[in-house]
Amino acid sequence: MTESTKVLVTGGAGFIGSHLVTGLLDNGYSVAVVDDLSSGQLRNLDHRATFYHAPINDQKVKQIIQREGPEIIFHLAAQSSVRQSTLDPVTDADSNVLGTIRLLDAAASEGVEKIVFSSTGGAIYGNPDTIPCDEDTPVNPLTPYALSKYVSELYLELFYRTYGLQYTILRYANVYGPGQDPNGEAGVIAIFAGLMLRGRSPNIYGDGLQERDFVYVSDIVEANLAAMHRGDGRIYNISAGEPVTINRIYSLLQECTEFRQEPVYRPRRAGEVLKIALDHSRATQELGWEPKIPLEEGLGHSVDYVREASVRRSARARFGANR
Repeated sequence: MTESTKVLVTGGAGFIGSHLVTGLLDNGYSVAVVDDLSSGQLRNLDHRATFYHAPINDQKVKQIIQREGPEIIFHLAAQSSVRQSTLDPVTDADSNVLGTIRLLDAAASEGVEKIVFSSTGGAIYGNPDTIPCDEDTPVNPLTPYALSKYVSELYLELFYRTYGLQYTILRYANVYGPGQDPNGEAGVIAIFAGLMLRGRSPNIYGDGLQERDFVYVSDIVEANLAAMHRGDGRIYNISAGEPVTINRIYSLLQECTEFRQEPVYRPRRAGEVLKIALDHSRATQELGWEPKIPLEEGLGHSVDYVREASVRRSARARFGANR
């Protein structure tokens, strides 16, 4: 495999996917992207990539694989809202399970060498007895979204045993960083930052003592790059490995934004994981990967991004009004 390797990124216009696309291009790879833009945005995408507009469960994806001939596929496309998966589990499964099966079937038939799959460590283990949990911790999906990711993992293993399609599974903790939508349903750090910068108190669902493991998006990119050449047939937690309460995140973001108001506490949402942190020592030992961006530094970058994005939106609005 050389630096001119052709790769395909599904969901490449999304938050994580767009960062990965740029990272791959900067390392000399030829990158094609498939995205239906249901949550991703074309303006996020590096102009050097070849873009195809298609949902992951569309037959068109096989034609794209035939045309591009990728050696590796990074599979990030998914219905990623936990809340929406609970409201509409059929659509969630159609995208996340059937879409994955279609992709694997096309990849196996077209001679793709490997799939690097973006799974969820933040949801797949449920509420584990021991924290931080490693990859041998029993899975316990509490939502259709988490279950769909686990079922997709099983299909990856099946396609390897049956068709020889190689894979590596990356189970992410809670990913954050520049590019995350402050107006979206997921991404508590971006949402909190966006509201605080507008002078509005964010909602905290539950008592705020829920613990999460936050990993910066550039560290996720590095994990994907490492998995291109190593980790065949393996599952890896990709995390900071340090549990942090939502109340603590709120306090740290108050410092970054100089926001003084208290949060609005709401009833806890069904299916929410109470405490989770992931042991990433296997990824360190086998992939040579470890997180590099400390939480406080990452929060500062995230707030700067949200602030700058707000300024750009205001400028565009003024320009439009004056035309």
